[in-house]
Amino acid sequence: MKLDDLPTQYKAFRHLNVGTNSLENVSALLTVNGFVPLLLGNGNTPKAWLYVPATKDGTDWYPLIKDNFSSHPEVKVEAGGKYLRVRARGTMVLNAVKNADDSLAIWKLDLRPFGIEVFADESSLHVMGNRLSKNEFRNVRVVVSVGNA
Repeated sequence: MKLDDLPTQYKAFRHLNVGTNSLENVSALLTVNGFVPLLLGNGNTPKAWLYVPATKDGTDWYPLIKDNFSSHPEVKVEAGGKYLRVRARGTMVLNAVKNADDSLAIWKLDLRPFGIEVFADESSLHVMGNRLSKNEFRNVRVVVSVGNA
């Protein structure tokens, strides 16, 4: 999905914590070649949209998760109350908890099983070999953009 064509059901969190990075009023964590592979939205429970590369060059993308519904039997979405978890073939690729009405903490993120070199743990966000920690991003549409827009 493109940044200018986000789902109508998507409502951004006002505040996200990814590792030790603080994001405030950010539309998307990442774009790859102009596509937004992951959206984490606010609602009664946190919501996920995940698109994965359908081609090796990353020009076409496949919707793997839309509004917490997986299109693949080996990708499971667990969402309830304040938590959101995504597992691919039994491996946790996303673990996030809603801390307050408009705040989400991402405890684990790993998009590498889907061919996207992005992962995060409690200390850092890693994007294409770069490590981001202890940063603040405010009022930006995208934190990291990789490739051609």
